[in-house]
Parts: sequence; C-alpha cells; structure tokens
Amino acid sequence: MKNINFVKIIAAVFVLIVIATTVLGIAFQTPKAGHAHAATIENSQAVDHSDHDHAGENSENPFVEEAQLYTCSMHPHFRSEDPNERCPICGMELVPVARNNEDSASTNIEFSERSLALLNVQTQPVVRKEGNQQLRVTGQLEFDERALTSISAWTGGRIERLYINFTGASVNQNDPLVEIYSPELLVAQQELLQAQKNADTTVPGFLQESNQTTLRAARERLRLLGLTQAQIDAVVESGTASDRVLIRSPSSGLVVTRNVAQGDYVNAGDSLFELADNNKMWAVFEVFERDLALVAVGQHIEFALQATGSAVHGEIISVSPRIDADRRTREVRVAIDESEQLLTAGAFTSANIQIPLGNMLMIPASAPLVTGKRAVVYVRDGEQAGSFSARTIELGRKLGDSYEVLSGLSEGELVVSRGAFLIDSELQLRGQPSMMAPEGGGATGHEHHGGNSVDQPAASAQGVDHSAHNDSAQSEHTSDSGMVVSQNEVDSAELAPVFAAYHKMWGALQNDNLADWQTAATDFHESVAAVNWPDSLNAVVEQLSTGAGHAHHVASISTARNQFHQHSQAMIALAEAGYHEGELHVMFCPMARSGQGASWLQQDDELLNPYYGAMMLRCGDNKGVLSGHDNEAHGSDDMGDQRNHDHGGH
Repeated sequence: MKNINFVKIIAAVFVLIVIATTVLGIAFQTPKAGHAHAATIENSQAVDHSDHDHAGENSENPFVEEAQLYTCSMHPHFRSEDPNERCPICGMELVPVARNNEDSASTNIEFSERSLALLNVQTQPVVRKEGNQQLRVTGQLEFDERALTSISAWTGGRIERLYINFTGASVNQNDPLVEIYSPELLVAQQELLQAQKNADTTVPGFLQESNQTTLRAARERLRLLGLTQAQIDAVVESGTASDRVLIRSPSSGLVVTRNVAQGDYVNAGDSLFELADNNKMWAVFEVFERDLALVAVGQHIEFALQATGSAVHGEIISVSPRIDADRRTREVRVAIDESEQLLTAGAFTSANIQIPLGNMLMIPASAPLVTGKRAVVYVRDGEQAGSFSARTIELGRKLGDSYEVLSGLSEGELVVSRGAFLIDSELQLRGQPSMMAPEGGGATGHEHHGGNSVDQPAASAQGVDHSAHNDSAQSEHTSDSGMVVSQNEVDSAELAPVFAAYHKMWGALQNDNLADWQTAATDFHESVAAVNWPDSLNAVVEQLSTGAGHAHHVASISTARNQFHQHSQAMIALAEAGYHEGELHVMFCPMARSGQGASWLQQDDELLNPYYGAMMLRCGDNKGVLSGHDNEAHGSDDMGDQRNHDHGGH
C-alpha cells in the first residue's frame, strides 16, 4: 500500500514536473515569440517611415525654396550657387539657371521674375511699317560742271596786262581779265575805219550797197576777234585803230584755273581762264557695283558735310557711264539745293541714302540668332512674362537696325530683343533644340563641330569612309554667306597674294592695331583687283571689295572688324573650294557681331580672335580644317576630322 502510494506520488511529481516544464517552456517561448512579433512590426513601421521620408524629400515643399544655381553663358557646364562668383574659365559674370522641366523635345523655357531681372531680358513687338534700305556712301564736293566757263583768246597776240593774276580770285560779270596786244586786231580796225569812210561817201546806188556790205563784214570780223558792239562803235567814233583788245568776264564766279602769265604769247582759241560758279556745287559719291540698283537719276537724298556736320539736300542728276576698274564703283553726281551755304570743292562728305521698299514686317536686328541661312528668335508665350519659345523664321533684308521678316512671325508678337543668346545657352545646356543644335542634344558652350563646310557635321566622327569622296570631290562649295564657288575658275596662284593680305588683316585685328590693318587692307584690295575674276564669281568679288579704296579713311577698329567679317565670308567660300595652299582652320566666335556670331580663317590652330582682340582673345572654337590645292589627296580626311578644341576662355 505504501509502495502504491509512493508510486502515485512519484507519478504525480513527474506529471507536475512535465506540466511545470511545459508551462515554463511556454513562458520562455511566449516572450520570445512576442518579441519577434514586435520586432517585425517595428521593422515594418521603420520601412514605412523611411518610404514616407523619401517621398517627402521628392515632393514639393511650398515653404522650402530650391537653391538657385548660376552658370556662365559661354561655359554653361559650370554651375555655382554663389551669384557673385565669376566663371573660372573666362572670368565672365554668372547668370541664373532657369528651373524648368527638361523636356529634350521642347523649345520652351521659363524664367522666374528674379531671373528675368538678372538676365535683363527685353522684348519688342513685331511691327508692320514702311521699310527703308539705307545705303552708306562717301564722296567729295565738286563744282557743278554746268556752271563752268572757259575764257579763251579770240585772237593771237601777247599778254600786255593781266588783271587777274592768281587762282581763286573772285570776279564779277564784265570785270576786266586780260589785255592782249594783237597786230591782227590793228589791221581789222583799220579795215573797219576805211569801210566806214567808204560807206559815208556819196556814190552811185550800186556802189553804196557794196560799201555797206563791206562795212558789215568789217564789223563782224572785229566781233569775232573779241570786241563787243560798244567797243566797235567806240573805234568808229574815235576814228583811231588800237592794237590792243580788253577781254572782260562774261559772268560772275571764282577763278579755278589760270593758264597764262603777263608777257605770254597766245594763239586764237587758247584757254586763258576757267571760271566756276561757287554757289552751284555737286556732291560726287562712289557707289559700289552691288548697290547700283538702289540709286536712280531724279532721286532726292540727304547727306552731311564732315566739316560742318550740317545736313544738305540734293538730287541725283547723273551716274557715270562706266565702272571704275580699280575701285569697282561708279560715280553718282548729286546737285546740291542749298546754294546759299558756304561750300568748298574737294570737301569730304558722306551720305546715308534712304531707299523706300514698301510696307513689311520688321523686328530689331538684335532679336534673331543667325547661323548661315537659319535664323532663330525667342517669342514670349502669351501673357506669361517669363515663358519663351524658340521659333525658326525666314529673314529678308537687313534694314539699318531692323530685319525684314518673310515668314514665321505675326504682327504684335513679342520677340526677345536683348538676352536671346543667354536664353539659347540655357537650352543648349539642357540638350533641347537651340540655335547651335536644331535637333537638340547638341553642343553646349563653345563645343562646335568641324566638317567639310563650316556648317557641315563631322563625318569622321561617324566612321565614314572618305576614300570615295577623295575620288570624286565636289565641284561646288557653299559658305556661311550662301555664296557658291566652283573649283578651277581662278588660277590659285593669283589668289595667293589675296590670302596673304587677308592673314595680315587678321593679325592686325587680333593685336588691336588699326594702322597695320589699314596697310594690310589696302594690300588686300589691290590684290583682289589684280585677279582675273570670271563673271560667275561676281558675288564673291563684291564681298571682297567691301570698303575698297577707303581703308585709310576708317577711323574705328570696330568698322575694320565689320569689314573683316564681310571679307571672311568670301574667303571661307574660296578656301572651301580649295583655292589656298596648305591647311586653313575655320574659327568661329558666337559672341561676335552682337551675338550673331562670325567666322574667320587662320593658318594654325592657336585660336586668336580678331573680333575682340585683347578683350577676349581666346573666345571661339575651331570648327574644322580646310585643305588647299597642294594636298588634295588627303584633303577630305582632314575636312572630316572632328575639331572641337576648347581653347580655354575668352
């Protein structure tokens, strides 16, 4: 019995131990399970919280403004948050970067009011008004040829007395000029006196008529010898013959030529003096061949005298019958209306002739960004002051400080007249369509692509095989100005002095030396005139002749640089056709000509900017290499070579 109870007790203890162990196990396991569950929840909450914070960072916070970035308009890859910092490459002031959705297919850009104020963006409306072509010409004053009087000797003899003995003397009508001793005159007067005596004698009727005829012939002979009717009557009344004749001035004027001195012997018909009416003047202007269609006889113009600065009006009365072979100009004579003004022959004058062209759409000349034949303007979008869109337009003629618009704009639209280049730089930075990269994704800053032509993309960058091109080179080339130049039209040897003088002009301008440019420009125009140009290159010759004959009159280096731009367009066209020796580098500066850009040629790849000189000597890029006639075999490969040289600043 005791044993049974002991067994029961042992069994109960065992059960209790098992129960206790189970309870303890559950007790120990439950906290662990609960802790794991809590940890899972906590981790889940942490993940959700992290996601929430991340979303909050990407969401717009109306109370936190994103930091404004600033960039260089010429090197837009540089960014800074400090508006007072300068570009480390060129030293230019920074401009604010517009914040906008960077849609690579969009040509729209939006600026804040603060950004617009910093960029100083200005707009002007497209207007329709009367267009006037301005033709700038120079010339000098001359005496009106219609008011010139030549005084000649009516009879041969010796100059006994010279009343006017210097050039420039002013005479009035009927003033004595010269007294001539003439034996012929003495004989003629004696014949007159004898004829008068015979006419006064009473004779039969038939003889009386004969005597009167002889008298009339004697009087006529004296008249032909220079005596007036009053002088002839005086001889008859005095009854005395004189061997001297007094020549008087037939009109008032200025003695511009004196051909005799006292004591000289003269023959009948010799010129003694030339008189000019100093109240009747001409302005004689030189008009280049390309501008002749803009002037016509009967046209009224206004011009200024350099000495006084006063405005003078006149009418075109004649155009010279032929073009000057050296200057490639024709003389246009303008009769001056203001005869009461004190004018001097030989005085330098300049005219700005206004030629009416009719009603047309016009925009400021500073509005379009022009590359070759393509022009881009930025138009304000509706009433949104800070939103602008790029638009390609077709330009017509440049009329002073305005451009004619042929298509692409409507009257009243607002175009950016100042700051367009800065807006375009931002689009280039974003890889959106812009002036330099019409398809978008193009170069930024000064990264331009060299090619066979100034505007042709680099072929070698695409791995194009040029061997076929070497065998069949193009026979025509088109420059930025649109001029087409064919090969083998001019002897390249004749153009060598032209290229040499052009390089001297470039050297003078990049050194800011106006005097050296004047010398080089004179050599340049003489070299151009010496070339035997075919008629097919008339457009090139006209471009090269810009400023011909007036280099020594250019007093401003900015004028010289404007002429150099005209010369460069034609020279690039000739170089693209291979008329030069060796290799020439085509350089381009987008800031030249008020942001319109300009190209030039150099013999080496060390970029030196002739449009800015020391101010921004390194501004620009190498757009490509043009091979000359002495290395045509490998010229195409060089032409296709990609030349994106950033020369490190402006």
